[in-house]
Order: sequence, then C-alpha cells, then structure tokens
Amino acid sequence: MYQYPGIFHQGIFLARPNRFIAEVQIHSEVVVCRVKNPGRMAELLVPGRTCYIMEALNPNRKTKYDLIAVEYEDTIVNLDSQVPNKVVEDAFLEGQIRSYEEATGVRREVTVGDSRLDMVVELGGRKLYVEVKGVDLLLGDGLAAFPDAPTTRGTKHLLSLKHLGEEGNEAMALFLSQREDVTSFRPYHERDPLFAKTFYEVVDAGVQARAYTCKVGPAYIDFGHEVEILGI
Repeated sequence: MYQYPGIFHQGIFLARPNRFIAEVQIHSEVVVCRVKNPGRMAELLVPGRTCYIMEALNPNRKTKYDLIAVEYEDTIVNLDSQVPNKVVEDAFLEGQIRSYEEATGVRREVTVGDSRLDMVVELGGRKLYVEVKGVDLLLGDGLAAFPDAPTTRGTKHLLSLKHLGEEGNEAMALFLSQREDVTSFRPYHERDPLFAKTFYEVVDAGVQARAYTCKVGPAYIDFGHEVEILGI
C-alpha cells in the first residue's frame, strides 16, 4: 500500500480554471490546489463534490496543496496520475501479479527505441516490459475505460510493446483503475478509436493485457484485484 506522506484535508471541489489547478473550499476558506492529472475527469470534478487535498511537502511551492482524491457516489477515486507506476511496481515485487509472482526486481522508465516505457520487470533470466495506464473513468455498471481523451502517446506505447514482442520479448499493457467500483474494462473506442484498434491488434500479436482495481482511501492507494478486459 502506498501511504501519502503529507497532511490531508477534506474539502469541497469548486472549480478547475485550467488543467493544472483546482479551487477547493476548506471550511470558509477557498484554496488553490495543483491537479496531478491532465485528464478531463469531467464526471469526477463536479462542483460541490467532496474531495481530499494534501498539503504540499515543499512549503515554498506556489500552490500549497495537491488534489489527491474525490468522492464519486460511495467510492473514493484517486486522481494522482503519478502514483499508478509505484502501485504496480510494488505489486510485482510482492508477487501479486498473476503468472509473475517470481519477480526479483523492477527498473523504471526504460527507453525502447524512440519511446519510454514505464518499467521492465526482472524475472530471473527473463524480462517483462510493462506500460502502465492509470484509469479513473467509469462508463457505468462497473465498466472502466481508457483513455478519457485521445492519446497519440498511448498508441505509440502500444506499438512499442508490439515491437518488443516481435523481437521475442515478453510485453504487457497494464490498466490500473484507481478506484474499487470496477468489474470490467475496455478501451474507450468512442473517445479514441485509433487507440482501441491498436490495442486489440497488439493483443492479437501476442502482447499481454491486464486490468486491475485499487483499494483507495483519502490518503492511501493499494493494489486490488484483476478484472476482465472485454473483447479479448
């Protein structure tokens, strides 16, 4: 489990003037927070919704708080796009990934051709290249989807995984829903048809795909369980 190191406050989300900042009310005060996720999150960042913010560890930073999580119905959703890689790394090292319980090490930020993938997992004499995508979007009835906006970068990562597979390497696209209320996953072809098409093509070519949930609280996020990916 990843426990955030800062001091947390519960607040009310008011507005998101741009992708990088949010305005949150704490008691009678309105504070400016850094948004650690460039995604749209339109269904999550709704004025009046309860949210959780953390005091910045650097007291001299311009924005004094980070927006970490928001309540959606009865679920807390983690919004931090920087934390999924840490959660997945720990899951590999703790033997929580099916068929890869023997992982002995993880190297982060691995350059492959003209792409940078999130990690390579050491498995004795084998290696598994992994690209992690954090997921916060829920379409309904427990169905999570990615991406929430067109992503040429995401499509490029999928093609890099396919190329690695063609060279005889093991490769995996792993989608981590930063929420508990997920029972299945699929590419969001309505939002990015090219990403969805590429996803199914690289899976057909041998790239593995996994989707998992997380257990989430206001100040922590923990690896959950595997869910079905529709269409594969």
